[in-house]
This record gives sequence, C-alpha cells and structure tokens, in this order.
Amino acid sequence: MWKKICAAAVLLLAAGALVWLLIPPRQIPSVLESLRTDAGSVDNWENAIAYVPLDDRTDNLEDVVYLAEASGYQVVLPPGDSYCTKLDGQAPNSNGTQYGDRETLLNWLQEMEALGCNLYLLSLDQIFSGGLVNSRSVSGPADLTFADGTVMSETEAFDKFILSLSQDPDNRIYLFDSVVRLASTVGYQGFDLAEYNALRSYGMAARPTLEGNNLTLENIFANYPFAEDGAASAQDKVDPRFQDDLTDQMIENYLGVRMRKLRLTDYVISALKTTPYDNIHLLIGIDDSSNTNNIQYNELHYIAQQTGRGSTLLTGLDSLARLLVGQIAQERYDHQVKTYLRYIGGSQSIPSSEYDFYTLEETVNLHMELFQAQQVPEMEAELQLLVMTAPDNPEKSADYCEELVSQLEHNAQNRIPTILLEASNNAYGDMLEQMLFERVDFGSLLAFAGKYDQANVTGAAFAMGFSRYLYLACRQEKEEACDIAHVRQIANSVALTYPYILHTRYEMNEYVKKLGGNYNNILPNPIKDKLIQGKLEKLFLPRCDGVLNNLRGTRLISSLAPYEEKQINDVVIRDVYFPWNRTFELSFTIDVGPLSLAEN
Repeated sequence: MWKKICAAAVLLLAAGALVWLLIPPRQIPSVLESLRTDAGSVDNWENAIAYVPLDDRTDNLEDVVYLAEASGYQVVLPPGDSYCTKLDGQAPNSNGTQYGDRETLLNWLQEMEALGCNLYLLSLDQIFSGGLVNSRSVSGPADLTFADGTVMSETEAFDKFILSLSQDPDNRIYLFDSVVRLASTVGYQGFDLAEYNALRSYGMAARPTLEGNNLTLENIFANYPFAEDGAASAQDKVDPRFQDDLTDQMIENYLGVRMRKLRLTDYVISALKTTPYDNIHLLIGIDDSSNTNNIQYNELHYIAQQTGRGSTLLTGLDSLARLLVGQIAQERYDHQVKTYLRYIGGSQSIPSSEYDFYTLEETVNLHMELFQAQQVPEMEAELQLLVMTAPDNPEKSADYCEELVSQLEHNAQNRIPTILLEASNNAYGDMLEQMLFERVDFGSLLAFAGKYDQANVTGAAFAMGFSRYLYLACRQEKEEACDIAHVRQIANSVALTYPYILHTRYEMNEYVKKLGGNYNNILPNPIKDKLIQGKLEKLFLPRCDGVLNNLRGTRLISSLAPYEEKQINDVVIRDVYFPWNRTFELSFTIDVGPLSLAEN
C-alpha cells in the first residue's frame, strides 16, 4: 500500500513538473512601457529631446530617460524596434534584420522637426550603421534605400537629414560617435569568444606611429597590416594561443570596418566646421582601448588633430548620450559650477584596467572641462565631487573607506550637494559596500555611479550630478516628476552596481553554463528561459531590499534656492529581465510613490 502511495506521489510530482515546464515564461513588460517617451505625450516641445539611441541597452535607454527627466527634459524615442540590436539566434527586428532601421529613423527625424522639436540627441553609429554592434561589422559603403526608391550614400543622407537641421538657428543638435574598439561583438554574426580574443590580440599588436604631416587617412590605412617596425606583419604578433582562430578573411573585414568608420567620422568632423550656426556638436567616444600604440593609436591622434569647432574626443562610450543631456542643460543655463574635487584612495594617477586609455585623473579632468566646471577649494564650492579610487596601499583600505563615508556623512548633515564616483573597481570588497549602506543615504546624493570601466563610470557620474545640479540651481519651475525620475536613476545605478554586478551576475553566468547555455547570448528555449528567469528573480530581487530600504524614508534635495528637501516614501523594483538575452546588462521597472515635502 505504501509503495503505491509513493509511486502515485512521484507520478503526480512528475506530471506537475511537466505542466510547469510546458507553461511558457510570463511576458515581462519593457521598462519603457512605464515611461512617457512617445511624441503624443509631449506637453512642451521646448523641453523635449528627440533621441536616436546607440542601441537598446540599459545605458542607452532607461538611464538616459531617467537622467533627462530628472534634469527637466522629456525624451522622445523613435517607434518600435527601429533602434534595436538582436544577437545571433534571436528573433529579428520588424525590418527583418539584426540591426536598426536607418531609413525609418531618418524619416522620423523629419517628423520631429515638423512637430516643432528643437533638441536632437543622435547616435551616428545607429544612423550610419544600425547600432554600435553592427558598426563593428560593416566593412564597406552601405547605401540607404528609402520606400520611394531613393538611394543615398551615408554621407548624402547625413547632409540631407542631419546637417540640414543646423540651418535652423533655433535647433540644437548633439551627435555622438565612437572610435571602433579592438574587437567585434561576441554572439553577433558568428563571432564567439575565440574570435573576439584573436581579433583583440591582432588589434593590440603595436603599429608604426605617425606624426605631423604623415598622419593622414591613407597612411593610417596603409599601416594597419604592419607591426611596429613597419615591415613585419601584425598578424605574426598575435598571441600564439589565438593564431589558429584568426583568418585572412577576418582581418580583411576587420580592417575594412575601421577604414569605413574613420572615413565617416572624418567627414562629419569636417562638415561641422562649415555649418552657418554654432548649434551642432559632436562627442566622439573611445570604445575599449589601452594606452599603447595599438591599431587605435594613429586613429585617435588623427581625430584629435582634426577636431575643432563643434567636435570633442573623449574616453568612454556608453555614457556619451547622458553626457550630452548634461551638455544640453549646460548650454541652456550657461552656469560654471564651482566644484570641490577630492580623491580618496590615492590611485588616481593610473588606469584602473587594461581597457582604459587614460588615467582616472586624466579622465576626470576631461569631464571637468566638458562641463566647464570651475575647480575651487572646499569652502568656496557649491558642489562636491568625491572620487573613490583603488587603495594605493591595501593596508590602508579601512582608513580610506572611513575617510569617504565620514565625508559623505558630513556633507549630508551640512546640506552639501554631492556626487559620488565609486571608481575603485571593487578593490575594497564588501567592506566599502557595507559601510555605505549602513551610514550613507543614497537618496541624498546628486549622483552615484560605480559600474563597468572607469571612463563610463566617470561619464555617468558627471552627467547625473551636473545635470541634476543645474536643474536644481537654475530652473525656476520645479516638478515632482523630475524628483521621482531622480529617485529612479539613483535606485537604478545603485541596484545595478551592488546587487547585480557585484553579487548576482557571476552566479547567473555559472547557472547559465550549468544549463548548457552561453551567458553572452542566451538562445531562446522555452524551458531554459523559464528556469533562467526564475533564477534571476530569486537571486536579484531579494538583494535589492538593501537598496530599497536605504532609500525609503530618506530625503533628496528638491530645490537649492530656497533650499528644500523631499522625503522618499516608497520605492519598488519589479519585472527584472535581460534586455539583450545575455547577462552583461539588466533592466527592471522602478516604481516610486508620491514624495512629501520634508520639514527643515
């Protein structure tokens, strides 16, 4: 009798498990569904930014939307999946490709102009190539074909649809572009980690350096195939571990990509110098490099030599759109922020990783110049920028953590607007995280950034902090929607840094591998999708409780003149998902309850 009961129970459990596995994963709504990003929702076109994103990753979508709203602007996005990227094996976009729809995007710009938009934030990687990832794979001219049969070259389309916007002196056009990184994207057009490593090693091989009049496009291209002595093949300098994965066809395509991209960037830089009004700007970001004479070396020096009226070269890439939102605010308010800059940790004079082109101090200085910030002593400052570096002496780690947290406590008590740039690359382990959560109210900060490489972390912190400060200091009419957006951007940044990147992502990588998948590209599978989604929610959401508890009941600065604070009453994180079906980036919806005016 007992055996029959056990057998029945086993069958029942097996049947239940089968039913559970056959139920498709629930559809997680996009973060954008909870935000106002369509043209029909615009109340005032004077504060609307028509935005063509680099792609649909978190850094380029919700991070930009939150930042703009917290600064008093509204982002308007193109329709549907016209700017999305799909990795190999994923369902394609509605245009049938893995990349953005360039023709649709350009037509959309004309629609925005007809509606009265005057602010444009445009990714040239998206408009020329259909997104960042595809810009690393297009190795020759890519004409555009419009619905009426019109065919245009890339530069002709740029002139007609983008450069022409500058003919209206009321328009402000902010463009951003990238210098091609050293390798293509894993999980796109057949590239795997082996090919990535092989191409990056090839790109890292030292090349002949060009100076003065010799630094021309054609000389740069002619030197691509050669090693530092100008005679040996750069291919022979590739790490022996990757030689078998590097083919002549891969190299030919790789060099073609670099030639095309540099020619287009050069064309845009030259075009901006001829515009009738000073109302179009270009920010060029260095995408993954190192401070050596690799294949990027001559490209970067050529671009720096060519930049002039309207164009700037800057380290980092995924923070460019946010930096330009800050530039929009900077240009509108024309206010030089008196800033006290303090480094804690002592390692600002070195790059934080092999992927950084500049030292941390150089990177910060470039961003200070971009925002025209005036560096002053502490007692004269209206804003403080605290930069936590890796410890120059590991034995002093605890002292550095105490120094940072004590300064943050002092600033909160004395109502000093503060940006926290946590650029230590997790060099302090759990110690710094625990001290921050125990003693610092993140909601009181103007900005917090602490993920990925130092260039993008720096850009994110500057954009968030300076944009928000300019709103608080210079805009007369304040809105609760702007304060709620600020809570969202702080919650988003902190939750991505600590609960996800430092604690959850590695476990998710191991779990995906255990299921036989690739965490760089999780291919659609009804059963695995459900298991992975369940694991993500189980690991990540409970870890967000520390972030949410830190924010609830705390105060944020809502006005500087007069000084006012609002209390954050409730924050919820829900509907977490991988926007690109890989574990590298994460998206989730953030709900913020009504704020209440805090008593002084």
